[in-house]
Amino acid sequence: MKPERERNAGADVIYVGTLARHVRIVKVFSLSTSVAGICLQPFIYQKLSALPVILAVAVGGFASFFIYLTPVLLHLISKRYVTEMTLDPVSGDYTATTYTFFLRKKTHRFTADDVTVPNVPGLFTSIRVHGVPLFIDRDLFTDPQHFVQLFKYTNPLEWEIVSEGVTPDNAKDSDKPPKKL
Repeated sequence: MKPERERNAGADVIYVGTLARHVRIVKVFSLSTSVAGICLQPFIYQKLSALPVILAVAVGGFASFFIYLTPVLLHLISKRYVTEMTLDPVSGDYTATTYTFFLRKKTHRFTADDVTVPNVPGLFTSIRVHGVPLFIDRDLFTDPQHFVQLFKYTNPLEWEIVSEGVTPDNAKDSDKPPKKL
């Protein structure tokens, strides 16, 4: 298998996330303050031992929340953000890049057929690639045609008419598939 640089050597950059730099800065700051907080915890707990128990638990819990949970919450929000997307013009493969918890770049290789667009997008989810939700801003594509192809706007629309008021009396109609226009 070829190294990543050789595989992406001829790829065209079709998307650059403008928030990638900011996401990286915030995650670096959060991880570094968490590491500093973990290193200082023995001193913090030593000072807290002189306080009443309820106050020590409240202050320790508050500090632990920011030390442990802030990087996790930031990762849950930012792990879907696509920082860069490339297209290999020869094979037609897309490569989307996201950040992992420890700020390593993770690549997702896929074709346009591997993309599913959810009917109701979730929080920070534009598309799903092999079941992995990704967040993409449509305005940041260098060529709108790539956006149209990924989001399957070239496919014909299928309208479904759902019968309202299905009761046990007319349940025999529920076996039929919905009508398509």
